[in-house]
Amino acid sequence: MKVRGGKYRGARLKMKPGKKIRPATSRVKSAIFDILPHNLEGILVLDLFAGSGALGIEALSRGAEGVVFVDQSQRSTQILKANLKKLGCEDKSQVLIKKASSAINQLALEGAKFDLVFIDPPFDRALSSSTLAHLSQSGILEEEAIVVIRHSLREKVEERYARLVLHDQRKYGESIVSFYLFEVNEKEEEGG
Repeated sequence: MKVRGGKYRGARLKMKPGKKIRPATSRVKSAIFDILPHNLEGILVLDLFAGSGALGIEALSRGAEGVVFVDQSQRSTQILKANLKKLGCEDKSQVLIKKASSAINQLALEGAKFDLVFIDPPFDRALSSSTLAHLSQSGILEEEAIVVIRHSLREKVEERYARLVLHDQRKYGESIVSFYLFEVNEKEEEGG
């Protein structure tokens, strides 16, 4: 898999071998970044179920200020760290080797806030909806944060998780990419 745009464009990323792995294809990754705002400068990104880090690295390549990568697999995070080292972007990255739910809890305790979140869980394990629900209540999303989740056609997601609202869905083969927006809290905006 190659980085498609930005500073690291054309760089080839290491991927975890094996039939159980289903990384976002180049076509899906390109489509996601064609839909997202083209200027990612200065934003903070969370890449849940990061695997080799293809989505978060693409965001770094396109100007993101920093990315927190989360994956519970030691093998995947070894490959991810090798990719970050190869590109020389370790200083803009943090890698957490833990379950997504535990990482969300830790980041909330640390007061972290993100502008863009990628979620690419293993298919058919009922992780999509639960992760979106947890994220929506976590306090780690900036106002108008964008959450992008790739999930199986067989796994349904809701149109709303608290202030996290579905804005777009695209089908690619056996997967769907859903785009959510974390809506502004009108009560806070009005001052009470």
